[in-house]
Amino acid sequence: MPLTLLIAATLAQAAAPAARLTPEQADARCVVILGFINQQPNQTPQRIEAVRTGTAYYMGKLRGRNPRIALAPTLDAAAQLAQAQKVNVGTESQRCGQELTDIAASQKPAAPTPRKP
Repeated sequence: MPLTLLIAATLAQAAAPAARLTPEQADARCVVILGFINQQPNQTPQRIEAVRTGTAYYMGKLRGRNPRIALAPTLDAAAQLAQAQKVNVGTESQRCGQELTDIAASQKPAAPTPRKP
């Protein structure tokens, strides 16, 4: 199974629509959710890699949007807001996983590198 599909499968669970968030809040919440998933017991190596890849993607989005972002306070605020809103992990993991699935589906496979004769 390709890594991007594994990421989506790792995150996908039954869910209801998420509350409206700013793009920064939504991406920070995905990092928090992935961190939560990563702390679950009995992780497979593939799942660990999928979580790491997803986390890198969302961290890159946060830094790309705002290179001077203070990550620790942003992620802490995202976790606090998720707790205050009693966010369903399945709901949020489905939202994050769907974005990763969409990105993976839009990627063309790399062209093979020509070999010298």
